[in-house]
Amino acid sequence: MNDNPSVLVDNLCSWDLYFKRAAGNGDIKIPANAKNFPLLKYDEVLLQIQSRNIMFIGTDDENPGSHARIKILDDNLRKELFGIPDETAIAPVVLDVDAVKSLLAIKNKLKFNATLAELVKTDAEKKMVVELAKAAGGDEYEAWKTAAIANIAKGIAE
Repeated sequence: MNDNPSVLVDNLCSWDLYFKRAAGNGDIKIPANAKNFPLLKYDEVLLQIQSRNIMFIGTDDENPGSHARIKILDDNLRKELFGIPDETAIAPVVLDVDAVKSLLAIKNKLKFNATLAELVKTDAEKKMVVELAKAAGGDEYEAWKTAAIANIAKGIAE
């Protein structure tokens, strides 16, 4: 049995992600928009989480993995790596095409804006939201939704 299995992850960004290897020498590169990236081992991901690598842990201390750039695909493995008991687990807030499709389906303007503000908090998410909206068919939705998404994307820190 493999005691250091691979951890499948998605790169939620449209650019390559690089970080220093914690379990060994060198750097790790996860290609832009990579899906089911198989080249990370359990020990490496655990050390990245323990060293508070924001690409893995995100920005929400109450819900680890929320607003992260790297999504751990196996939810049970994610909970194990973050040390989250099943009974207290809530899904992390992840900005991906499915989340944007759900966002664009919201008809109520107040609810839409509140959900958009919850989904998009980091500069990386601000850079990705317009691209994801286009991929989710955002051009076919109401102009006020497109304007709200463009507005939040403009808020990127210089």
